[in-house]
Amino acid sequence: MNDVRYPVPDTLGYLTGRWRLDRRLTDARAGQTGTFTGVGEFVPVPGGLDYAERGELTFGPHRGPAWRRLRYRSDGELVRVEFDDGRFFHDLDLRGGGWSVTHPCRADGYAGEFRVTSADTFVQDWTVTGPAKDLHLLTTFDRA
Repeated sequence: MNDVRYPVPDTLGYLTGRWRLDRRLTDARAGQTGTFTGVGEFVPVPGGLDYAERGELTFGPHRGPAWRRLRYRSDGELVRVEFDDGRFFHDLDLRGGGWSVTHPCRADGYAGEFRVTSADTFVQDWTVTGPAKDLHLLTTFDRA
């Protein structure tokens, strides 16, 4: 991933708003690639932000709508990222312009890299490995 880092003083403040998403997916196990193109929006709520993305997923022979929701909650200097049902996903702190995370999911492991490259662009780079998965997901967020 590009080494450019753009520090932000406030992670939640930086994320707030609407973003265009371009995601590239690779499933090494299945030998398939795909794309997700859509929009994501971080909406202020008491205690943090609610995030929702929606768009079109093309993956192997599949083509159709896709969406997901996450919660971003203030936890002092760190932001606590939760799944929509409230389960913990990972912490996030973009003040240094980047952040690395891991998340265990049964026997598989998620490793994520977040990099802020400008006032209006950030990148998420996820690698998922284990007995059930061998995936790479690279998403570029551009402020809409």
